[in-house]
Amino acid sequence: MYQINTNNCVCCHNCATECPRQAIDYVGTKYQIDPDKCVECGLCARVCHTQSISDVDHPEQAVSHPVVEKECDLVVCGGGSGIVTAVRAAQLGKKVILVEKAKVLGGNTDYAHAYFPVYTKWHEAAGMPDCREEAIQHYRKATDCEIEEELFRTAVYGCGEFFDWLCHFGTCEEVYHLVNLGDVDAHGPIYGPGLLDFPNRIRDNLNCRDDAIGPGWGGTYVKYTMLEAIQNQRLDVEILTETAAKHLLTDEKGAISGLIAEDPGGEVRIKAKAVVLATGGFGKSDEKLKEFAPWFFEGETPIHRFSVPTDTGDGIDMLRELGVEPDPKRMFVSMFGPKHHPFNNILADMALEPEAVQVNLNGRRWVDETQHLHGMTAAIAQQPKEISWSIGGRDNWAAIAEKFLKNPGFAKRHWQFETWEEDLEEESKLELPVKKADTLEELAALCGMPADALVETVKQYNGFCAKGVDEAFGKDKQFLTPISEQGPYYAIYGQRFSEAAMGGLRVNGRCEITREDGTAIPGLYGVGDATSAMHRQGKLAVISELTWAVASAYTSGGNAAEYIDSL
Repeated sequence: MYQINTNNCVCCHNCATECPRQAIDYVGTKYQIDPDKCVECGLCARVCHTQSISDVDHPEQAVSHPVVEKECDLVVCGGGSGIVTAVRAAQLGKKVILVEKAKVLGGNTDYAHAYFPVYTKWHEAAGMPDCREEAIQHYRKATDCEIEEELFRTAVYGCGEFFDWLCHFGTCEEVYHLVNLGDVDAHGPIYGPGLLDFPNRIRDNLNCRDDAIGPGWGGTYVKYTMLEAIQNQRLDVEILTETAAKHLLTDEKGAISGLIAEDPGGEVRIKAKAVVLATGGFGKSDEKLKEFAPWFFEGETPIHRFSVPTDTGDGIDMLRELGVEPDPKRMFVSMFGPKHHPFNNILADMALEPEAVQVNLNGRRWVDETQHLHGMTAAIAQQPKEISWSIGGRDNWAAIAEKFLKNPGFAKRHWQFETWEEDLEEESKLELPVKKADTLEELAALCGMPADALVETVKQYNGFCAKGVDEAFGKDKQFLTPISEQGPYYAIYGQRFSEAAMGGLRVNGRCEITREDGTAIPGLYGVGDATSAMHRQGKLAVISELTWAVASAYTSGGNAAEYIDSL
């Protein structure tokens, strides 16, 4: 019998959309398998990227083995963005062993959408200006100069160099589009006149209508491209899955000399000249979240986490054994809400449009809805059970969907909104995501809120709309759209969610891991979410996670190879 480990499931929808018997659906906010429908074909377990599905009647049995001894030039710990490091170093002539804790490669990189190079050869060919130096100074200013300039230089230049390198593998023209932003003021994670867009899934999760979470997007593409490069170029990269990095080895001078790992059967001891830690964040470690973000567990409703099960901060543990502690001020635990995650992202987008009305479990509005997601995050934490329902009549939701259909934006997502009504009806039949009722009183009962309070809230709000003034929260009058006087009414569920918890390893511009005093540990490098490069406590990074991940992975591969050559 196949079961889903709901604690590990990130709800990427892959198993549910692939199941030939439609035996997998939501129970509350987690997927579960209906044993009465399941024919035990095992497809769900094969397509699960987090190994959250197993045949509980036939558990796998580990076979013990004596200590395995291996030797190489470079060990890469983590097969998400770390696979970029492995390929880059192998191309430079190094023998590489990549150890991955999970059964399959990918990690959180598999769930990352895109990265945003400021300037590449594509930008140059399109006649776009090179604004990399301008971008570096913009990012510095945006972070109040709290993050070192050399790190932004690595991110900005490294990401562009990575993409130019990736194009050598031959398929970028088929999957990426360079979009001229024209008059759009792009001064954020996307900087400059051109957006390198990854508009469609091309591998994995292709049956899914939800564009919020992978696999299948840019991170997945990078992973598969690297795996194909290893095979096609016959690179000297050995990949050990289900092998968790445990302890760093050092010589008498404190330089890295190898790694001790563990697979299901026992210890694997690897002698190496350098090690790269691409071990990911700590979003699945309750212990580390309680240490670095105790507020994470203060609410009544459990926060939905998108971190893969292997994100337990292993890099932090290994550095602590060397006497190096993380800096909590340079670690970030993401938190957003209210959001319709882990459910359909089209409805999530509609629910967060400023014309919608956010109501808490007391039946009361609690926010100016034009603040959108980031502006609401702190306020939703103060609402009963940290839950909000976005309410409206069918006509209200139709008007919001029509906006997206007329103005699809850069990602050309209008085709997804064509099924908005089907999505509403589909989710209204489940236990939680959407509630549908003919009257406001019935809607309130379904949502668990007082009927008289909701009716009064809607009456008051419609009065504000008639006046053109939101006397409660000051919403801009252009978004004051009255709630329909006739049903059916729909309420879309929203709660808090966390994409990841990041940081812990200090790095310099060469991606060398450093001690508290800034001195580098010889032969040790850090990349991606494991590092504190882009992160500050309580503040969003100004450069996207995948942008830093591919930039640091590419950079560390070259620098590690250079270090090995110097020995």
